[in-house]
Amino acid sequence: MTDTAAPAGLAGDDDTRWVGWVRTEHRTGAISALAGVFSTRGVNVDSMATGDVHDDAGLVVVTFRAGERRARLLARTVERLPQVRGVRVRRVDDPGVRAAAVVHLPAGTAFRPPAGAGVRWSGGSGAGEPLLVEGPLVDVETTVAAARAAGATGDATVIQPPRG
Repeated sequence: MTDTAAPAGLAGDDDTRWVGWVRTEHRTGAISALAGVFSTRGVNVDSMATGDVHDDAGLVVVTFRAGERRARLLARTVERLPQVRGVRVRRVDDPGVRAAAVVHLPAGTAFRPPAGAGVRWSGGSGAGEPLLVEGPLVDVETTVAAARAAGATGDATVIQPPRG
């Protein structure tokens, strides 16, 4: 299923950030074929991550920049790959695109997510414990950037599968 909802007027914006969830068969060459679709269409992949394999199917999460038209074309082309079972693509700033991140701040660093970031968080950064942040991807990214500016020494972000 392709889900590329985007506001009107963005068709020519090749700098729009997208996230795609690709459900693939768990077999050799699936990642290579997926990367080839982006490569042959001149679209650079910002990130690509694999998820757990269940019932011989895996999930690949891809982030990239493209205009709406190109994002739709990529989704349709990926859907046609023989090892692909389904594709969903959404703009990164869609509130339904959720993520979780872990950041490590030096002990003694008092940290709170930026005002206005709609995230839930836990952990005691002042005690040197990892900080877990969850919410819309753009807000998680904003919080991770603020943590880096506050001296975070490491971070990891996972984009969660879409609901429904």
